[in-house]
Amino acid sequence: MRRKSPFPLIVGVGIAVIAIVALFMLLGTTQEPDTPEEVIDEFYRYEKDGDFGNAWELFHSEMKNKFPKASYIQTKNHVFMGHMGVDEFEVDIGSIEKEKEFTFNHEGLQFDDVRKAEVDLFFDSEFGELTITQTCYVAMEEGEWRVLWNYNF
Repeated sequence: MRRKSPFPLIVGVGIAVIAIVALFMLLGTTQEPDTPEEVIDEFYRYEKDGDFGNAWELFHSEMKNKFPKASYIQTKNHVFMGHMGVDEFEVDIGSIEKEKEFTFNHEGLQFDDVRKAEVDLFFDSEFGELTITQTCYVAMEEGEWRVLWNYNF
């Protein structure tokens, strides 16, 4: 009786593995950048979960310059969780609108092609029910939408 060589099976499995890896690499590189809606939603989902570090990662570099990460995390925890006695809150994100031009700060730093949404944060706090409305802006930075707030005052 003659024995069959395992070589064709090994080659076939190797080709299948290479094809699967190539497919995953191709899918990963062709994915479009996150949409403004997805970035704003993700930012406030992190905030709602008290994960201020990951929320900070979604900031535009100008926001990161304004708030060092450790300071942002500490301040958010201190103000919302500490002073307001809030463990959780609800978020309602309005529709996304296009801004032709956005001035970030009183120094006049401007961004083109910006999107914005009105965001309502609903808190059950030590001071009763509170709603904070914030306009959240996103601008493209290095191919990704990043969160900005308005400091032009």
